[in-house]
Amino acid sequence: MKKVLVFLLICFLLSCGGKKQVKPPSEEYSYTQEAFKAVDEMRKAYQNKDNYGIRKYCSESAYREIITSIKPFDKAELEFEPVLGEMESDGYKLYISWNGKWKYLNKETEERGLAIFLIKGNPPKIERIIRGNPFKYPD
Repeated sequence: MKKVLVFLLICFLLSCGGKKQVKPPSEEYSYTQEAFKAVDEMRKAYQNKDNYGIRKYCSESAYREIITSIKPFDKAELEFEPVLGEMESDGYKLYISWNGKWKYLNKETEERGLAIFLIKGNPPKIERIIRGNPFKYPD
C-alpha cells in the first residue's frame, strides 16, 4: 500500500511541473494557413458556381484565366490537401494535391493531380495557377 501511495505522490509531483511557454507560429506558417484558406474558399466557390467568390480570392488576371478554363458541369466535388509551401522571390508557391469528381449530362469524370498556386499579397490572393489546374475539368 505504501508503494502505491509513494508512486501516486511521485506521479502527482511530476505532473505539477511549471507551465511551458507556447511558441507563437512563424510568419511563414501563418501565411501558409491564410493562403490555403484562400485556395480552399475558391474551391468552395467553384463547386457552387459562384463567380464572385472566385474573383474575391484571385487577382484579375488569374480570375480571367480560371473563368475561361472552366467547363460546364452539373455537380463538382473537389478535395484539396496542402503538400508544400515555398516562399520565393516572385511570390509564395503553394503545392496542393487534389482529387475531383464532376458530373455533366449523366457522365461522371474523376481526375486527380498536383496544382501549384502562385500567391501574392496580404491578404493572400491567387496570382496564377502554374500547373495542374483543377478547375479545367471535366474534359
